[in-house]
Amino acid sequence: MRFPLFHVQALVLSSIITLFAACEPGPVDMDISFGPPDPFPQSERAIIGGMPPEHVGFILYDLDRALVIRAHNRASGFIPASTSKVPTAITALDVLGPEHRFETTLGYRGSVRDGTLHGDLWLKGTGEPLLGVSDLMGMIDDIEGKGIVRVSGKFFFDESELAVTRQIDEGMDQDVSYNAGLSALSLDYNSIVAEWKRDRKSGSTDIYLIPTLPMNRAGISGDALRENVTFAYRDAGGIETWLLSPEEKSSGSDRLPVKRPGLYTAQLFARLCAMRGITLPPPEAGTMPARARALSVHLGGRLAGTIDTTLTYSINLTSELMLLSAAKKISGKALTLEESGRAMEKYLSGRMRGVRWEGLRLANGSGLTATSRISPEQMLAFLVYADSRDYGSRRFRYLLPASGWTWSLARRLGRPETAFHVWAKTGTINFAQGLAGYLHTAKGRDMAFVVFVNDIETRRRYDGDPDRRNKEWSRRVAAWHNGARSVMDGLVTAWIREL
Repeated sequence: MRFPLFHVQALVLSSIITLFAACEPGPVDMDISFGPPDPFPQSERAIIGGMPPEHVGFILYDLDRALVIRAHNRASGFIPASTSKVPTAITALDVLGPEHRFETTLGYRGSVRDGTLHGDLWLKGTGEPLLGVSDLMGMIDDIEGKGIVRVSGKFFFDESELAVTRQIDEGMDQDVSYNAGLSALSLDYNSIVAEWKRDRKSGSTDIYLIPTLPMNRAGISGDALRENVTFAYRDAGGIETWLLSPEEKSSGSDRLPVKRPGLYTAQLFARLCAMRGITLPPPEAGTMPARARALSVHLGGRLAGTIDTTLTYSINLTSELMLLSAAKKISGKALTLEESGRAMEKYLSGRMRGVRWEGLRLANGSGLTATSRISPEQMLAFLVYADSRDYGSRRFRYLLPASGWTWSLARRLGRPETAFHVWAKTGTINFAQGLAGYLHTAKGRDMAFVVFVNDIETRRRYDGDPDRRNKEWSRRVAAWHNGARSVMDGLVTAWIREL
């Protein structure tokens, strides 16, 4: 989803509470697939209006009575978009446990004498989703505490814990910050800032990256770029190069994705050390030996807090890192995103009996793809399952945004009769929307629900157009999403009022 997520880690998460470790769940019998025939009252038909009925799927389930009371196209496959983060979060909570904390280690081999580490240094990540520059500075404090000002050997970065990829989804645009590379050694959502200042008198443009490192650079494109494309990406001999459109006439800034997070993190770490008077060699990839001693260990926050942040702000990168980590624990080896998605499908389907799992495809953990498919009743099964699990003193449903109040739902369903009645995950990619979670009706009934609105054929045409960011597509996308959101919010509002 297209949100400015890079300031999230600075937000105060005072509401996160201590959670107990999860126990390994056994299979749960589900009966959501065997309710009454799909009831599709005239009231729902009126809300859908001019939207083709085959583009809409929903299911509404009374949790107290264990009964499906509304459904339409409930077994049809839809693009889930960011509602995919729901099964990812459930898998991570089950497999890793809500108390899990990721470690980032600064290890060394050798000895320290007269301010010099006579040996090698490693910066090793294990997939910490919220590692930030401030955490690196804390590790540098530990280097200073040992009196080290120089490393005589080599400086390695170790990202071997998880599979490395240059972007989350190849079908998405390369220049959008939410489609960054993935690595066990990731930092601040793996994104950088490009700043450019246009001198109107001379016509020259000063452009630079924050941070500017040996592995990246910026310049002006010699060719015109496509409409509404500000930067073109080039891999110039291993250097991540960002070229500003020559059509850009004013000053500005943009956030761009990092393609090689491990090298990026290590080079920035070395730069920060130099700022503090500590000289490190240029970093290179290398696996930290088991016998290396720890110079500093950073422990990330509890997984439950990371999931709260991820679901609240719909952060793609944190969701993918949790998926990769959970899949590694399930399989015993580092899997690709696609392999991890299949491992998650197998894990979750094995936890729930009595659900029609045909057609389920979770291509990644964030939903940043048009290739995933899930039916309303499959997503509902995840919600019902999570609601029955003990993840500590905070229920899964309250890790989701609240209607009229929290982030993606802050300006939705906010009227007095609907505010705080819905706790749900939104999902949006172009021509695909979803809303999945829990609601409390005006009569006090406790429900789980899923609504998907997709135009998959138009999405295919959109993906096939290299000029899909032009004004005409932008207009069509905006109009479609307004209609889809009206349908989803209209259905949920009617359920709250009438049931």
